[in-house]
Order: sequence, then C-alpha cells, then structure tokens
Amino acid sequence: MTISEAMVLQKALRERVGELQGLRNKNAVHENIYYRLGNDSDEKKRKETEPQYDPKVVDKKVVEIEIALFKLSASIKTANAVTKIAFEADVDSLLTPIQ
Repeated sequence: MTISEAMVLQKALRERVGELQGLRNKNAVHENIYYRLGNDSDEKKRKETEPQYDPKVVDKKVVEIEIALFKLSASIKTANAVTKIAFEADVDSLLTPIQ
C-alpha cells in the first residue's frame, strides 16, 4: 500500500467511525408515539423506543476501526520518517525577506 492509498483509507475509516457513532445516537432508535383520548378528554401520549442496533456490537466495531486507524496512522508516520524525497531548491533564498 502506498502512503497516498493509506491516507485515503484513513479518511474513509474516520468517516465510517462517524457513521457508526451516529447509529448509537437517535438515528438508531425506532420510535412509536401513541395518542389516546381519555374519558375526561385528556390527551394521553405514550412513546416507545427500541434500538435498531445492539449498542455493544456498534461499540465493538467502532473500537476495532479506531485500533486500525491508530495502526494505520503509525505506519504512515513511520513511512514518512524514512522516505526521502527528491526536491532541489535553495531554501535560504526562498525564505529570505523581500528587499
């Protein structure tokens, strides 16, 4: 895998983590709201929520991806530390102030 491919994968995994974290929130809950009119004309409201995904399974997947992201990030940094690039320029003249 090239460094560029690893960085694209890293971005995709971060987006996936965001999606999975959204599943743990309200997006993953199915809500039913029931209305009933009582004899005394009082409106009664009952709300039932049930999770669509098991939070433990979602958390396990998030942790699995976070660990992969950590390892991927470490690999990218290691590769960047030992990779030399061919770039020739007079850095001193580029960074001198304009006169």
